[in-house]
Amino acid sequence: MALRSSIWGFLVFLLLEGLLLAQQPGVPDTGTIVTRMMAVRRQNHDRIRAYTVKRDYQLFDKQSQPKAQVVADITYLPPDQKQYRIESSSGGLGERILRDILAKETEPSKEAQRKEISPENYDFKFVNEETFNGRHCFVLSMQPKRQEKDMLRGKLWVDAETYNLYRIEGQVVKSPSWWVRDLYILMSFACIDGVWLHTATHAVADIRFKGKYVMDSHDMQYSPAPQATAFARNPYH
Repeated sequence: MALRSSIWGFLVFLLLEGLLLAQQPGVPDTGTIVTRMMAVRRQNHDRIRAYTVKRDYQLFDKQSQPKAQVVADITYLPPDQKQYRIESSSGGLGERILRDILAKETEPSKEAQRKEISPENYDFKFVNEETFNGRHCFVLSMQPKRQEKDMLRGKLWVDAETYNLYRIEGQVVKSPSWWVRDLYILMSFACIDGVWLHTATHAVADIRFKGKYVMDSHDMQYSPAPQATAFARNPYH
C-alpha cells in the first residue's frame, strides 16, 4: 500500500509540474507556437522577391577529406520557379552526386503541401527552451504522420519573440534510394535583406559499401534576379 501511494504521489507531482510549465508566462502551448510560426512563414513567403544566390556545395568522405565541389548560381522567381547555372565543379563521381542534389533542389515542387512543416504533416510536442545564436527559442519535436521521402523525424527551433524558424534537424524517415541509409539533415535559416531564407544545409548519410559521407551547402552571395521575361526566354542550364 505504501509503495502504491508513493507511485500515485509521484504521478500527481509530474502532472502538476506539467500544468505549471504550460501556465508559465512566455511559454505558449505547442499549438499556439506552431500556428504563429506558420503565419510568420506565410507572411515571409509573400515578401520574397526575385533573387539570385551563389551557393557552394561540398562533399566529404568518412575521413573528412573533400571529394567534390559545385558552385552554382540559383535564381528564384516567385512563386515557385527556380533555375540554376553551374559556375564551377570538380570531383568525378562526387560531382555527379552534388549535381543531382542541385537539380532536385531546383525542380518544381510537387505536392508541396504534403512536405510542409505543418500539423497536417507532423505531430509537434514542446521539448524545452534554448538560446540559439543569441536568441531565445522554443524547441519542438516533430514526428511525421506518414513514412514518405523528404519527411523528417527530429526537432525544430522557433524564435520565441518573432516566431521565425531558425533551425531544423532530423532523420529522414524513408531513404531516398537503396544506396543511401540513415540520412541525417540539418537546415539553418537566416534573415537576408528583411526576408527569412534557408541559407545552409548539413547532411550526413551512410552510403552502402562506401561508409559515411557528408554534404555541406551554404549561400555565399545574393543579388537581384534578372527580369522575369528575360529569365523565361533564356533559362539557365
